[in-house]
Amino acid sequence: MSPAPSWLAGLSLARLHRIAVSIGSPCSGTKAERVAGIQHALSGVETSRRENLSLLSIDMGIRNLAFAHISAPRHVDKRLLYGLPTLRQWRQVAVSQASEVEAIDSHLMAPGESKLEGASPVTHIRSRLGKESFEPIDYALHAYNLVTNLLRTYKPSHVLIERQRFRSGGRAAVPEWTIRVGVFEGMLYAVLRTLVEEGKVQVQVEPMQPTFVNRYWLESREAAKSAPVKTPAVRRSGRDVKRAKIDRVGQMLVDDEKPPAIRLDEDLRPFTSEFVSIWQKDRKRNVLATNMNGISKLDDLADCLLQGLAWIDWQNARRRIHVLGPDGVEEDSGELL
Repeated sequence: MSPAPSWLAGLSLARLHRIAVSIGSPCSGTKAERVAGIQHALSGVETSRRENLSLLSIDMGIRNLAFAHISAPRHVDKRLLYGLPTLRQWRQVAVSQASEVEAIDSHLMAPGESKLEGASPVTHIRSRLGKESFEPIDYALHAYNLVTNLLRTYKPSHVLIERQRFRSGGRAAVPEWTIRVGVFEGMLYAVLRTLVEEGKVQVQVEPMQPTFVNRYWLESREAAKSAPVKTPAVRRSGRDVKRAKIDRVGQMLVDDEKPPAIRLDEDLRPFTSEFVSIWQKDRKRNVLATNMNGISKLDDLADCLLQGLAWIDWQNARRRIHVLGPDGVEEDSGELL
């Protein structure tokens, strides 16, 4: 990796922090480590203007794996990579039950599909298939079927996979369910790597750190501009983080943002309308929806969408800094111009 630009080393920690948040690089460590993290992110920026983006963003799970398929055109401005993205598909998969390829294809990937006779797609699959198995030999088949069907259906140029953390949550040991999801995560990478190495697909696979994504969407940019350097960050509970991310997606979908953050495929509008309806009801009751008619777990759907949109924004921010250098960064705040 080439040496860090001298202008980065001359910035304060607060300015480096804002740049790191904007491009999806680490925000912890010494000043030298943060500069190195920013430089590492910038070194991977695409310099050639290739085809339009087809992005598959996966939020890991077994009973509630969620994915979003997002497309974006190449931006006409050479300082940016991608234009306004479009949400093409948005679904959940009960991996532990989806032992039949046809079940994934016909019930979880059909464009425009919303409710299935009063039940969510996840619930519908569970009602049709037998008892779930957690044996590695079965999960290897799940991983292969899921990956190959997603690649065949959406033909992504990039695949993002939520990175798993083995946390105990205050317990004496890491929960077995967390380990199962981590094992399945590794299987997805193995299948993708094998297909790439064998020349069967051309796809770029990237892990996504949830803390980086959360920081990008939840950290107040306006507060960062005016707050003193030593102002401590407000620590949110896990529930608060989930609620804030669901709210962020809900606001996007009701067109509260100008300019819009994303376009919606017309076939998806029944599904997104259902998401918004549940979100608005839950806000009035001040509850966090986890299991409801039509859609299961709004937070998983929100996570995969925000993960994909954050990645696109990071690529544009990295490209801007790569092209403009210090002229692309606001001198006082570290915000990108």
